[in-house]
Amino acid sequence: MIRLFLVDDDPLVLESLSIILGHDPYFQVLGVANNGEEALASLEKLTVDIVLLDIQMPGMGGITACEKIKETWPQIKVVMLTTFHDYQNIHLSLKAGASGYLLKSDDTPKQKETLKAVFGGLSIISTQALKGFQEETKEALLTHREQELMILVANGFSNKEMAEKLSISEGTVRNRLSVILEKLMLRDRTQLAIYYWQRKTGQEP
Repeated sequence: MIRLFLVDDDPLVLESLSIILGHDPYFQVLGVANNGEEALASLEKLTVDIVLLDIQMPGMGGITACEKIKETWPQIKVVMLTTFHDYQNIHLSLKAGASGYLLKSDDTPKQKETLKAVFGGLSIISTQALKGFQEETKEALLTHREQELMILVANGFSNKEMAEKLSISEGTVRNRLSVILEKLMLRDRTQLAIYYWQRKTGQEP
């Protein structure tokens, strides 16, 4: 049986997770907390295998709490549970010592599978979170000027207009657009514009 401790500032999330996981014979929910401070105080009195930890909470947030948990109880595994899948949160979570990263939108079977895998010694990142991480990492390859060009393309500027706006030649614009397309693994400027606006509005790329 995997002994769990749940941390989230949303009472409904805690209640839902407690019911769903508590009714599974593989799991035992030993306690819950609303923030990092409460979690640390409770963990001093419990023997826990995995802490399922929200990232953004009032008071001590999840990243700091994860660091302190791993410093004090290195044997406890931490799985981050969040609505966010941006590069920074994933990077900071892993750096803090988290063994897993789940999105609240992941279905229950996926969440349970991840907890079991982490308990078994694996490090798991949600498929959706990993996709967001890969997209952020890919876009981070662009230089500041290349990001400027991508934004101009997405807003309908021609090569000539972009060259005038950025005080560079049309040939340089064409060359840099080719580099951008290669870095982002896109076929043409139409795909580039679609890529930009989907990322901007939070839709699937």
